[in-house]
Amino acid sequence: MRRLYHVPIAGASYFIVTILLGVAAAYRPNNLLVWSFAAMLAGVIVSGVISGGMLARLRVTRLESRPGRVGEPMALRYAIRNKARWWPLFDLAIEEAPVAGARGWNMSGRVAPAWLLHAGPAETTHVEGTFMPNRRGRFRFESMLAASAFPFGLLRKIVVVRQLGEVLVLPAIRTLKPGVLRMLAPRGIGGVRTSSEAGPGVDFLGVREYRPGDSPRQIAWRRRAGLDELATIERSTQAPPRLRVVLDLMRPTAQLRVGAGPDAAVRARALEEDAITLAASLLAAADRGGYEYALDIHGADSPRTLLRRGHWHLQRLMAMLASVDLDAERVEQRRSEREERASLVVINVDRVDLAKDRPGSLHLAATRLADLCA
Repeated sequence: MRRLYHVPIAGASYFIVTILLGVAAAYRPNNLLVWSFAAMLAGVIVSGVISGGMLARLRVTRLESRPGRVGEPMALRYAIRNKARWWPLFDLAIEEAPVAGARGWNMSGRVAPAWLLHAGPAETTHVEGTFMPNRRGRFRFESMLAASAFPFGLLRKIVVVRQLGEVLVLPAIRTLKPGVLRMLAPRGIGGVRTSSEAGPGVDFLGVREYRPGDSPRQIAWRRRAGLDELATIERSTQAPPRLRVVLDLMRPTAQLRVGAGPDAAVRARALEEDAITLAASLLAAADRGGYEYALDIHGADSPRTLLRRGHWHLQRLMAMLASVDLDAERVEQRRSEREERASLVVINVDRVDLAKDRPGSLHLAATRLADLCA
């Protein structure tokens, strides 16, 4: 921990007036000037003693944050402990110190500081600030600033608490237009199909012995005619449709066809981010639609995922998209030759590479993001 001091404009004006009164009282002492100078000087001393005493036994800890999402506010939680036995805390603001570099929070969003009204002696309190990220990725937090100008606002005392931290910001999710997912992943070869598991389906799976609780509608009455025991017809359940999304980032940013101009690199990077957003939107729509889904990222060092569904599977794929470093060298990945019953959607950044086309695959470009989303 280290301490800093900041004098606001109101405090600077107050100090200047106090000095002028002190000079005037020294050159021409009278009761009014002396008493005015003494009262203003006492205000400075009281302000410094009270705010300094509050922060002497202060302990601030940043709690672990959940992953955020681009364009959505996320909470930054802090635990504030007042270790003083007799001295309470008042009007304390907690904010993150700026971090140098592109991976700092100050380069990727806005932070609203947390504020504590009061904490008694030997009391621990939790407060929350707000972080509004404007791009995805992993971002660093290095230090926290605990500041208070109580009681008069003349001198702002700051305690710097160093605590390294990191927060993961997931890519933005856009809502697809109605029918887009069904068009991209029709319920055909990779769609609804019969499985080998029993369930509330309509297709015949087999016949088994009757168990108490079975519906009378499922009793095999024809088999009952020749036997003395009841038998039940089992139906097969329907497996959900399956979708594999392939994000093709093999082409480096400098080689994308976005036209010439001084802002060509900016437009190319924005197009890559749109491709990541489109992949995230497709996966989120597949999760809501009951699909089994998976993600492959070509050009990044990421593993091949299996077709699954569920909240944690979706969070894992979103974390993979959030961790893609577009400044890193593109990695050539060996394509799996294993056949699977799933619809295949390939997301390209600027144009389709027909040399890498797979049979039955459907290609999309990041430039279609606005057309596919509501």
